[in-house]
Amino acid sequence: MKKIIYCLVKIFKDCDNEYADNLLNSGELYCQALKNFKVIEDGEVRGDKYEGLIHWIQPRDCVISLELPENIVDIPREITITEADLTAPAAIQTTEYEYHKIYCMYAIAIDEFSFKYSTEEERISLQKEINDLISKQIEFDEKISSELGNIAIVITNVKKFIDRVKQHCGNDVHHGLVGYFNDEAVSVQFQGIESIFRKRKLYSYQNEYRFAFSSRDQLNSKIFHIGDLKDIAYKTTVSELKELISISVK
Repeated sequence: MKKIIYCLVKIFKDCDNEYADNLLNSGELYCQALKNFKVIEDGEVRGDKYEGLIHWIQPRDCVISLELPENIVDIPREITITEADLTAPAAIQTTEYEYHKIYCMYAIAIDEFSFKYSTEEERISLQKEINDLISKQIEFDEKISSELGNIAIVITNVKKFIDRVKQHCGNDVHHGLVGYFNDEAVSVQFQGIESIFRKRKLYSYQNEYRFAFSSRDQLNSKIFHIGDLKDIAYKTTVSELKELISISVK
């Protein structure tokens, strides 16, 4: 289902207040190479060892055949690994995008609802049902404040923000909502750049909107500046934003 993005939020820890001000006042985007996220050890908050995933295969869907060299003796030349031999899904990752520079934000977004009704009673019932769904979709998980931080720079005009990113950083950038999959139940395959916009469901509370800047250098990070953002953004806290945000259909 298509999503409607109402605003983007960059979240900072209290100790990073200076960086929050830099984003608001000069549009400073501090980006890290994709490969950096694979080695961050923070209990799977920002770090994700499975970045760049192209195959996630459940044991029931996996058969691996190996043919060993002739000079290896005392074991069979051919070995087949099946579900009975596996204790977890098999993961295959691409290194093609290792040095793409990544900028992550939180998206306040809802599904694009479409509904029909014949009577006023049906309209009222559907309105309540949809508003209940919207409330759940825009609700902040408690882990946002505790794990990511409580300082928030809120981008109120997403289109203008994206336009400025492209204007100052070049058009060779991919961006969009990250999709999340049920890694405990399904086998999946991702193609090309899609591989860096898909993550396991344990990250879904982060509602990530990601910018991926194409890069041929091997730098671990890069800083872009897109200019003063105070005309399309403001500074607050996640705690205050939870109280302020309200979306409903009438």
